Amino acid sequence: MKIRNWMTPNPLTVTPETLLMDAKKLMATNNIRRLPVVDKKGRLVGLLTRHLIIEAMPSGATTLSVHELHYLLEKLTVGEVMQKDPLTVGPDDLVQNVILLGHQKGIGAFPVVEGDKLMGIVTESEIFNAVMGLIAPREGTSLIVLQDVQLSKEVGATSRIASVIEKRGVPVEAIFTMPHRTRAGNNVYIRARTPHAANLMADLDAAGFRVVPIPA
Repeated sequence: MKIRNWMTPNPLTVTPETLLMDAKKLMATNNIRRLPVVDKKGRLVGLLTRHLIIEAMPSGATTLSVHELHYLLEKLTVGEVMQKDPLTVGPDDLVQNVILLGHQKGIGAFPVVEGDKLMGIVTESEIFNAVMGLIAPREGTSLIVLQDVQLSKEVGATSRIASVIEKRGVPVEAIFTMPHRTRAGNNVYIRARTPHAANLMADLDAAGFRVVPIPA
């Protein structure tokens, strides 16, 4: 599954010159927590988050008067607060790779860029929905899990899986891979468009894959 199928395309954006309080209102109005920051040519230059806005607010221990605080906040721009050069992903990146990157870096959202053009933004909730859309039970489908598939060591493993599926003639809605947390190899999740996947599972087992039966 590719990020382009799960991202929010053409997201709301701000520029470095946008006043921070205007960006804050934009987030509140649209119930969003992040805004990509683009320059006048539409190129991504930063990312503004609700957390960064909160951090920019003066603390209660300040000695400034209410009038002085209000004046300073009105002058503050997005460019002074934003995260510069945020990590990005591409529209054709695989969802599972983006999940791993987010876990490794502790990041909950990524701007999606192609070349120097902002294509969208993808958040942890959208990625969660993508994964749940695959593994959640659905009428008329079956979930097949292959354990410990050595994708990095066995050249052609993915092609062998596809070949077995093609020979059986079972339509597939999605195939999703994730590294196992404690063992070598990947788990491969196959959402087959059939409620009766026993024959396909037997074929995959005969092809040397470790098939784990999962209720549809």
